[in-house]
Amino acid sequence: MSLLEAFEPVAHDLRAAGLDCQLTEDPNPGEPAAGATAVLIVSGVKVGRLTLGASVLDTASRTLYLAAQTQRLVQGNLSIGGRVIEWPPCLPSHTHPMMATRGQRTPLWTCPLGGTISVPIGEHP
Repeated sequence: MSLLEAFEPVAHDLRAAGLDCQLTEDPNPGEPAAGATAVLIVSGVKVGRLTLGASVLDTASRTLYLAAQTQRLVQGNLSIGGRVIEWPPCLPSHTHPMMATRGQRTPLWTCPLGGTISVPIGEHP
């Protein structure tokens, strides 16, 4: 599975939050043996580089790995009106984002307060 394919569930969740996203070719990809890289652009802002190590083999792990990287890049490098983007949003009554976690069958976005609320990555409303 390519980086682009593994990223698609994450892209869905960005779009569900009203954030446009695209991956572009990395102008400085490094050694091919280290894995695939791409530049992530969210809502017109180049937020950074995604990397997918060659040793990350199964689909769920690839998506989980890219979701966690994307979340760090979005929260660290994207703001709207001076406000940091809390992505993906948790419950409306919570002021924090969900976090990427490993579920039994699929990677999940989970509320960091107890973990009782979760949604599969790629299905965030």
